[in-house]
Amino acid sequence: MKKFGYILMAAALSILAACSELALDKVNQDVDHAPDAEAKFVFADAGLATAFSVVGGDFNTYLGVAVEHWGGVHNQLYKAEKRDGEWISSSCFNNSWVSLYNTIKNCRIIVEKTDDEADGVDAGNTALNAAGKILLAYNASVLADLFGDAPYSQACDYDNYKTPALDKQEDIYKDALSLVTEAIDQLEEVAGQKSLGTGSFDFIYGGNSTKWLKFAYGLRARLTLHTILRASDKASAYTSILDDLNKSFTDASEQAQIAVYDGGNNINPLFGFFYSREGIAASASLYDKLDERDDPRMRLSYCWNWGPVIDPEDPEEGFEPVPNGEGIEEQYYYAEDVLFYAIDVPTHLLSYAEVEFIKAEILARTGDYPSARLELDKAILATFENVNATVESAQQFPDIYGYGVYGPVYAGEYLSAADASDYSARVFGTLADEELLKEIMIQKYLFFHNANGGAVEAYNDVRRLKAAGEDFITLANPKNAAGKFPLRCGYGSSDTTTNPNVQAAFGDGSYVYTEPVWWALGSK
Repeated sequence: MKKFGYILMAAALSILAACSELALDKVNQDVDHAPDAEAKFVFADAGLATAFSVVGGDFNTYLGVAVEHWGGVHNQLYKAEKRDGEWISSSCFNNSWVSLYNTIKNCRIIVEKTDDEADGVDAGNTALNAAGKILLAYNASVLADLFGDAPYSQACDYDNYKTPALDKQEDIYKDALSLVTEAIDQLEEVAGQKSLGTGSFDFIYGGNSTKWLKFAYGLRARLTLHTILRASDKASAYTSILDDLNKSFTDASEQAQIAVYDGGNNINPLFGFFYSREGIAASASLYDKLDERDDPRMRLSYCWNWGPVIDPEDPEEGFEPVPNGEGIEEQYYYAEDVLFYAIDVPTHLLSYAEVEFIKAEILARTGDYPSARLELDKAILATFENVNATVESAQQFPDIYGYGVYGPVYAGEYLSAADASDYSARVFGTLADEELLKEIMIQKYLFFHNANGGAVEAYNDVRRLKAAGEDFITLANPKNAAGKFPLRCGYGSSDTTTNPNVQAAFGDGSYVYTEPVWWALGSK
């Protein structure tokens, strides 16, 4: 009997040991998430994150303050407005820094899964492989545009590189342009014949490979323009840009955007920030640019959240935008932009209007002023139509949130095609040479004053023009003249505290005011 008891005890101990081994096998394993997923599911996340976190997130909000699309009036945005330590803090852009790298990693996974030599159900999906490369190039270019030198080739490979080295901005750009070119070559073969195979998981184009090809051409033109000051042959670069743009979007229905916002659970990211923080208000310098042109957008552009109806054409009647760099920290005090209330307008990755503005710029730079005006007319019409969509979206706010926004937005007026045509004739009709080029860039800047994530690209334009000695876009913040215009974004604290390479490059953060990025004729 004793012997039988020992046998039972030994068996029990053996079972316990086996159970312990099973338990130990699960230590340090993520058992709550699937270890793998089809490329289309990863693609859905990459597209949404690019729009919501990279284009429409903190980069857009802060850089909108830098380029004076709006003024910062509370907390971090007020500090950004006053240049009070915010720009040189590694915490400033950390959330977007992390999101950007997560998206880059997901894009690389898509490309790997769809490669011809890969294993699994996604192997050899040429169209999806190309779209993955386009999104990877897009996010890589944002990384380089905003941070300059940054971890890239070794980044997101956690098994081999715990503290990735920084790549030069020039090299990141070379890779981004190479990726887009590869994607164009691939899509030229399959566009119109094969879809991405993603169905509704492609929130940008629903799997339409022909539209992805048009996006790729437009993106390559944008990136080539960014690097124009480093081009060895500008004339050839201008020709290449125009060739690409002529193969890109022909109307707004083809533009690259995320249009999933519905005013309920899914809301436009700028609206989400404004509604939860009330940290921004209308910019005085932007108002002045509209006022100087007697711009018809003025009557639809401004409102007042908690006060009476105001008239932006009569500032003596209580209309006060933020005096750039010199305002007070006070919510609900200054006039507001109607676009802050645009609940469900899409986030633009690349818009039709931007394509037309770039065409107009290149044509003006190459001396073809009549053609530049024709493209500019198209750009202004697209701009006015975008303003109308923004106003229409903002009018939903009272119904959804139960209280109203007061101001001319509710006068029931919209901008017509005739308004656009009259405006173009009046503002551009007598301009030529550098004066026309200047106005093109100002109008592009005014277009980017939108709820669609335009501030990032406006910031790129401001820095590119500044590097070229073309001070076309006047900014009013007096801190800029004191050397406090941010020339780049500071690295995120997730890496300044864990990666010695990033930590050394960041230092005390003051370099953001003194070192232009490579394509703006800086060294890094």
